[in-house]
Amino acid sequence: MSIAAEVLMGIWLLLCSVQDVKEKKISIFLIAAGGMLLSVTFLIIGGVPVMSRLSGLFLGLLLLVIGRLLKGQIGAGDGMIICITGICLGFIKNLNLMLFGLSLAALVSLFLLIFKKAGRKDTIPFVPFLLLSYLGGIFLV
Repeated sequence: MSIAAEVLMGIWLLLCSVQDVKEKKISIFLIAAGGMLLSVTFLIIGGVPVMSRLSGLFLGLLLLVIGRLLKGQIGAGDGMIICITGICLGFIKNLNLMLFGLSLAALVSLFLLIFKKAGRKDTIPFVPFLLLSYLGGIFLV
């Protein structure tokens, strides 16, 4: 993967993270614009087989379905972002991104619950954890 594509993905995840933290939602424009730009960039770069891209997309679609079944407990924006990262990164990297992001979110949630900074019904933005997971994958692996 090229450094330019990695930086582009990082900037997009950062912009989505900031909006997710501030507004507890991500604009469809930011998701769509970033998704188109990233998808074209990563398709041009190549290196990820089509079936892996489709499988990575499937993870996001699965997250969207689960969010629907849980009546919005998982945001649609989170699912759409996982769809886009899946198209760009492929199945294994997207699965790692999602699992590490979920693990970080679980640790922070546990901390917030233990120290009574949040309750069971409170929500936390997920995209910042995806950003941290993505950066960790770039710099630590």
